[in-house]
Amino acid sequence: MSYYSLSFSTATEHTPMPVRIIRVNPDDHAAPRKAVEALQAGGILIFPIAEGYIVGCSATDETARRRLCEVTGVAQRDLRYLAASREQAARLSMPASISVDPIPLALMRAADLALAVTTCRPGQAPAPTAQHVVFILGDSIDLVLDAGAARPLMAAAVR
Repeated sequence: MSYYSLSFSTATEHTPMPVRIIRVNPDDHAAPRKAVEALQAGGILIFPIAEGYIVGCSATDETARRRLCEVTGVAQRDLRYLAASREQAARLSMPASISVDPIPLALMRAADLALAVTTCRPGQAPAPTAQHVVFILGDSIDLVLDAGAARPLMAAAVR
C-alpha cells in the first residue's frame, strides 16, 4: 500500500472560523469592550501575563470552565483562578490569586468577575506569543488579546 492513497481528511466536518484578534497595549490598563462582553457571555480568551500568553474564561461560569478544559486538555482540578481584589476572590468557592498583570486585571475589573486560567497545554509554560496559542488551539478560542511577544509586563500571579 502506498502512502499516496491515504486521506488526511478528518472524520468530522469542520469549517474553520476566523479568530477575532484585538491588539492591546498593557500600559493602557484598559479592557476592550468586546473582551468584557465575550467573558460575560461565557467566551474563552487568550491574553498576556508577564510570562507569556494563557487561556481563560469566567471562573463562575461552569459551562465556560468545562469548555476551557475540553479545549486545552487540562483537568478541572488543575485550573488556576485569578481575582482582581480580595473581595472578588472571597466571592469564589475556590482559592484564587490576586493578579497584578495589567490585561487580566483590567478584564476582571471591567467584567466584575474572576478568571479561570491555564496554559494552552497542561503542564507547559505560557506561550511566547498569542499566535502560538492560536496555532495550537485553533478556532476554539472566542477572542485573542494580542500585546505582541511576551515581555516582562509586571510580576505575575500565575506560575
